Parts: sequence; C-alpha cells; structure tokens
Amino acid sequence: MRELLVLFVVALFLAGCEGDMGPAGPAGNANVMAGTISISNAEWLAYSSWTMTTDVGTITAKSTRYVEIPVAAITADIIENGAVLMYFEAEAGTDQWTTLPFEFLHYTGVYFINIVYEVQEGMIRLHYFLMRAYQGATLPDLAAVVIPTYEFKYVVIEGTALKALQTSGVDLSQPDGITEYATMP
Repeated sequence: MRELLVLFVVALFLAGCEGDMGPAGPAGNANVMAGTISISNAEWLAYSSWTMTTDVGTITAKSTRYVEIPVAAITADIIENGAVLMYFEAEAGTDQWTTLPFEFLHYTGVYFINIVYEVQEGMIRLHYFLMRAYQGATLPDLAAVVIPTYEFKYVVIEGTALKALQTSGVDLSQPDGITEYATMP
C-alpha cells in the first residue's frame, strides 16, 4: 500500500511538470544594481572630514556632516574594476537627477554648498560641507545648518557592465539611462 501511495505522489508531481512554458520574465542585468534613499537633516551626522590632495605633498581637509549608506553590492572588485555613481534630486519631486559631486552657491552669495561621496566596501559615505565664496566670508556653524531632505540614487556597476555601457555610449550622468540599458533584452 505504501508503494502505491508513493507512486501516486510521484505521478501527481510529474503531471504538474507538464505543459507549455510560461512567458519570459523581464529582462535584467545582475551586473547593475540601483537604489534610492531619502536623507533628512537629522540623519546627517557631525563631524567627519573630506580630504583632497591639493598640491604635491599637500592635503586639504574640509569639516563635513556625513551619512553612511550601507550597500552590500559594493565589493572590492566593484571598487577596483567597476563603478559606483551617485545622484541627487536637487529640487524635491522633480525626478531630475544631478550627479555628485555637486557645488552650488548659496542664495546669500557668501558660501558654496558641496555634496561629495566616497566609496568603501559595503558602504557609500556622503559628505555635506560649506566653502567660502570669497576671502574673508564667514561661514555659518555647519552643525546648525538645516539641510533639506534630499533623495539620493546610487548605481553600482560591475566592470564588464561598465565597459558595455561605455562602448554603447550610455550617458553615465543620467541614472535612468543606465538602468534602462541594463534592463534591455
């Protein structure tokens, strides 16, 4: 009796495997990953620094507020051979993406607002800082500056996909073009 029951279950299983193949799923590319994150004033931590070599043997550091965004897709191979691109929506709700790094003169004309990013394994670190527009300008206290809520988009591209994007002439300054290309059949 037990053998008959097993044969019956196997027959049902095999019958369920017959039939026409279903429709193809959406095209995709596992070599390109994108995500978005909204960051409010309270999420910008104080303080970090962003440094840059500004002359032979000279490094200049800027005090920043920062946010760390965990992105597991950023591996050592991505850092070495691929790319991580960052964009933000400068005007909320417009769906117009601006590439980072970004610099913009504050409406007072006294200082520039800067947003830059750095990439490490498993993480993107955003930096927000101010720079004088002219010699002698007084900067506001960075910790007291209210940073508007911005939407950020990141795109992580493996090395082979990056080469294909570049060869195809895809504009890397536009995240939608990258993701559209990555999902083409």
